[in-house]
Amino acid sequence: MTFYSDTYHKILRIQRRWLWNQLKFPLLPGKYKNTPAIRKYMFSRATGPDPVVCHAPYRSVYFGFNGNVQPCCFNREHLYGKYPEKSVSEILESPNRKKLQHALQNQDFTYGCKHCYNQIKTGNYEGAEARLYDGLKSNEKWYPSEMIFELDNTCNLECIMCEGRFSSAILKNREHKPYKPGPYNEKLVEQLKPYLSKLEVAKFMGGEPFLINIHYKIWDAILETNPRCVINLQTNGTVFNDKIANLLKRGHFQIGVSIDSLQKDKFETIRKNAVFEKVLDNLEKFIAAGKKSGHHINISTCPMQQNRYEIPDILRFCNDKNVFVYFNTVYTDGFDLRELSCKELEELVLYYRKSINTLPTSNYLQRRNLKFLKSLTSQIHTWWQEKKAEHDKRLKTKTITRNDLHALLSGKLNDNPNAQDKLVTIINTLPETLLISDHQLNHLNNIKDDEFIWEMENNDIKTLRYIIEYFFENQTFPDMQ
Repeated sequence: MTFYSDTYHKILRIQRRWLWNQLKFPLLPGKYKNTPAIRKYMFSRATGPDPVVCHAPYRSVYFGFNGNVQPCCFNREHLYGKYPEKSVSEILESPNRKKLQHALQNQDFTYGCKHCYNQIKTGNYEGAEARLYDGLKSNEKWYPSEMIFELDNTCNLECIMCEGRFSSAILKNREHKPYKPGPYNEKLVEQLKPYLSKLEVAKFMGGEPFLINIHYKIWDAILETNPRCVINLQTNGTVFNDKIANLLKRGHFQIGVSIDSLQKDKFETIRKNAVFEKVLDNLEKFIAAGKKSGHHINISTCPMQQNRYEIPDILRFCNDKNVFVYFNTVYTDGFDLRELSCKELEELVLYYRKSINTLPTSNYLQRRNLKFLKSLTSQIHTWWQEKKAEHDKRLKTKTITRNDLHALLSGKLNDNPNAQDKLVTIINTLPETLLISDHQLNHLNNIKDDEFIWEMENNDIKTLRYIIEYFFENQTFPDMQ
């Protein structure tokens, strides 16, 4: 069968599942069935409202750094087993794999599936990893139809939002730690061979996948035993040579290229060590190779504080290049969009919504890319709503007198005369009445007596006065580190 025939049968499989799930979902109980966010997500799936919220433990397996084998690249908590302490066959038959299968059959996300639950809760349905497993085939004996390989962190870039466990360059130059090779070798390839013939998709991550030697051995094994298998990999776009060009001709490769900015200076700041022009040149080569083989290319982007207003332009760029876009959720401090202020989040939502109204929808690719931007916008809107609710909660204020404030705080000093004298001095410098929110009042009530006494004894009057004035102005105590 050709690749196109496989794709046709996959579409038919998804359509049959959609019809069946539409019929059976209302009849089956589930732990989260009546949660509005979960229910909306269920009906957003290409296969319809399947009560099994995620099929990863049935259809996929993830080989991660240090030999850890888990359900997917986002669930790094629920361990099936550790290679080579256990063989591949032992790991695939692990009781923990069956345990997660049962949990997700009951829509229970508690075994390490927080990422997808949070994506669904915030309305970013397209960003939920779980939906990627809906269309995969189900094999006998629970043989995986997908394998994900993140075997080594060898990488030539030091992306500013990344860390050493994903980049050997960061490990060496930023974290000043030695590189530790993983446990994977040719013995792994031999143990994989009985399962490769059953695969529909094999995904490769890094590090930089094209710089990891064992990947080439696995690719050769896949091309020998199962040439119809789709080989999906995410590259930083810095590497393209004759060896890669010949490899792309031999197999069904789907390539994702990471691009976070279309501005040279910003791109090279984010993707440290990369050359903007070289990556764009390689992108064109990947696109040309994809056209010849009939496979799509995608651009993977990390929406962050640093590039947040470029996202619509990146989507337009993808439309112009006829490639798909995918948005990652970044959790790194200093880059995470959730750290933006309430006003900044609101402005970003408005900017994206305005952009959405100007983007074309004349073909499937454009509509699909727009759908991803809408999901990202929904996610940011939910973050804004949560932050606004917390902000509004803090703004609900009432009046408290100096005497009431003194009575509240003096009760925590246990008749400590020195601390009591300091407190009286500070209170007398305050206005007769002050505005205090329920949030602040709860904060004061929850201060432990011994901590309050320590602060009063170890700070002078000037510092203590600054702390209390800061508290009333900013709804929280200052960071005195």
